[in-house]
Amino acid sequence: MIGAVMIASMLSACSLGTDQKSLCDLKVLSLLIPKQTEQVMASGSIETIKALENSQTKLKDALAVIQKDYSNDKEANQILQDGQEISANIDILVKNGRQINQLYDLRIATMDVIPGIQAEYNLMVDQMARDNYPSTQVVIAKNQVFIAERILRSSVSMMKNDEFSRSSMEDFEADLETFNAYLKAQLEGNAELGVNKITAKELRDSLLSIQHDTEEILNASAVNLQKNRDSLMRVFLASQDNISKSEDLFIRINRLETNSH
Repeated sequence: MIGAVMIASMLSACSLGTDQKSLCDLKVLSLLIPKQTEQVMASGSIETIKALENSQTKLKDALAVIQKDYSNDKEANQILQDGQEISANIDILVKNGRQINQLYDLRIATMDVIPGIQAEYNLMVDQMARDNYPSTQVVIAKNQVFIAERILRSSVSMMKNDEFSRSSMEDFEADLETFNAYLKAQLEGNAELGVNKITAKELRDSLLSIQHDTEEILNASAVNLQKNRDSLMRVFLASQDNISKSEDLFIRINRLETNSH
């Protein structure tokens, strides 16, 4: 990742000539926009959205100059195409800023409650072993700790803006559904899942506490994932495309600068 100091250094070195300055601005933006895209994907905050919109405005201005001054240049035409596609991706991110922010809220909610759920289940496992519960039932409780860990990892991976973001969202939903199914089975019993109803008061109190925390994640997931699935899929694609397109843009600008000298 290019640091802010390097970006600032490149910006200060830009030529004062209109066309060369536009090329220099584009080069800086090709480094800055991926960084800002990652910041948007990390939280969807108003501040990060505004910063990306500001870069989009500068991108459009620079592209307009390039289009005017290099109208017959093949490399410049490809730069224009890349820049326009990056701008279109930014439109998608800005339009879905609220959904990205809700995804961030889901991650925070998950990170807040999962460690407590795991601790509660670990205590249950110890208690069940001491009370001579069947080993199959102890294993089920222990497995809930591992599933909870997968849920936590997926909630973090969804926000990383890489090729695994979409699959992480699907993994999150699948593991959360499985976790809740076994939790419900422990409270009510489920022969199909091979889960006995837990009747001991202390253990049931633990399960009810876990259920309360799980419902917090389930409710957030219903709002943030299920309702916004299509929008989030477009967001993931747009953010990842911004990374690759910006890299291409940087390379093409260097070639155009070299050919123009």
